[in-house]
Amino acid sequence: MKPIIVATDYSECAEAAIRYAALIARYTKTDLHLFNVHSFDIHALNGLINAAEMKRSSENNQLRLEKYAENLSDKFNIPMTARTFTMFTEETLGELVSNLNAGMIVMGMNKNFDENRLSGSVSNTIISNTRVPVLVVPEGLKLKLPERILYACDYQTIPDEGHFEALKAMANSFGAELRIFHVSEQNTVLKDKVAITEKIEAYIGDIHHSFKEKHQSDTLTALEAEVNEFEADIVIMSPHKYGFWSSLFHRSKTREMALRSTVPLLSVPS
Repeated sequence: MKPIIVATDYSECAEAAIRYAALIARYTKTDLHLFNVHSFDIHALNGLINAAEMKRSSENNQLRLEKYAENLSDKFNIPMTARTFTMFTEETLGELVSNLNAGMIVMGMNKNFDENRLSGSVSNTIISNTRVPVLVVPEGLKLKLPERILYACDYQTIPDEGHFEALKAMANSFGAELRIFHVSEQNTVLKDKVAITEKIEAYIGDIHHSFKEKHQSDTLTALEAEVNEFEADIVIMSPHKYGFWSSLFHRSKTREMALRSTVPLLSVPS
């Protein structure tokens, strides 16, 4: 696997993400890179703190993060580096991913986090804008290597073959069983279903897998039930991209599932 980036704010849910990322990195012999966003308070933004003090604050935060990474590296016995940002945008995220040749970003999700708070957060910037898969780890997760992966697949919009590379890497790295799960509305008739499943099988190769379809109007409720029934260790979803106007009226099922899921959720860009 390619290097893994882990977002941290030193919170309990960030610690959960680091522990899970370290488990994966150690098993796959992959490097870990921590990143942190150091935000200034309202007084700094209003010019009440001078530039020298802001610079010193940023440098101290970088030193704190480097020491934190050093301690974690010793604890988990894996290589680890650290990088802090004072501003975090889609561009800085893309630059970080490119410079590290990262294959995945891992972040924690507080179980009490709500979608309104998520909308303007660093978490939302990562989920919504990154071009690499994002693994969202719920707080309080019991550490366990993935043995069963549930892929929530929309048969109406099958991505191209490149989209499946992250799925294949995850399944092959751990020898995990894969279930492709599709939810459709009641009485929906899907044309060319055989052709669709054959196309997916051609993409995923020789991974041990099965298909399952369920007719239900509430997609996320059906998905949660399947997580429990299949005893999935990871859920994989792909967020749809909307234009500006349509995005105003759509709630991302991937983001909503990230808030609700009791197992890690891998969001793979379409």
